[in-house]
Amino acid sequence: MKFISFLFFTALFLTNASYGSDACEYEYVVNDLRQNCIGINAELQEIKTYGTVNTVVTGVGTVAAGGALYAGIKKKDLDKKAEELAKKMEDIENMSDSEFVSFLKEMARYQELKEQYDDYEAQAKKLGNVRTGLMVGNTATAVAGTIISAKNKKDSDSIKDMIQRCLDTIQKHEQRIGQAMIDCSRNQYEKLRKAALECKMLSTENMEKVSNKNKVSGIVSGVNIGTGAAGTIVSAIANSDKVRNNNREQGQQKEKNLNTAANVLAGTSMVASGVSTVFNATTLKSINENLRASKACEAAISGL
Repeated sequence: MKFISFLFFTALFLTNASYGSDACEYEYVVNDLRQNCIGINAELQEIKTYGTVNTVVTGVGTVAAGGALYAGIKKKDLDKKAEELAKKMEDIENMSDSEFVSFLKEMARYQELKEQYDDYEAQAKKLGNVRTGLMVGNTATAVAGTIISAKNKKDSDSIKDMIQRCLDTIQKHEQRIGQAMIDCSRNQYEKLRKAALECKMLSTENMEKVSNKNKVSGIVSGVNIGTGAAGTIVSAIANSDKVRNNNREQGQQKEKNLNTAANVLAGTSMVASGVSTVFNATTLKSINENLRASKACEAAISGL
């Protein structure tokens, strides 16, 4: 009787062992993970590259707009000094005889001031051209920033979908991975478990942040295009010979107004570029977090 019982349990054990070997779904789970979780890292590397470029581009735009504002302010100061010198020159004709005699003693100083006046005029013209050129550069970077932001938003949405598919695949196989501890070898179970844990660190929320921040960056860069283009036009008009050489009061006031407007637009563009730069820089943090997770995830899957 004991011998029969021994044969019965031995047969039962062998049957279960055979069933367990057939029931192991290791390869099925592995293939599904490879199909739905591999490739995320490469996509993230690409979007990081564009994100880095966008940060640099908008950073250059910020510097350009800031430089345009600085050049505009310096131009305003130089124009003011040139105006003061011009008034002193006009006072020569209105001087009395005694004042004129006194003025002759300062003739050398007058010649020096006249030379400074000519320098101021030349520098003001040069700075006006610099401001216009910098505004052109800022506008160009704003256009590039808008294009890159739109691409990154689209790509981040796509990567978000890829991550979600990977997470859904892991969830679908959670029971099989747990069952692998019984049905498969210990090594197979441990590898599946590690891959699942690593891939679960991927975050769709991070990609949502990237998408939203690129959307904002694109909008701000769009605003920058408008202010930059307007600033370029206004700066060019303000620095044109027609406006600068108009010495009538109305003409001089027009030049002042145009320079003020150009400086305001340069300042607005500088702020817009700065905002875009900050948003682009913060997106890299979210991208890097998923990059680390995707690298560990794909390494674990490659080891299956």
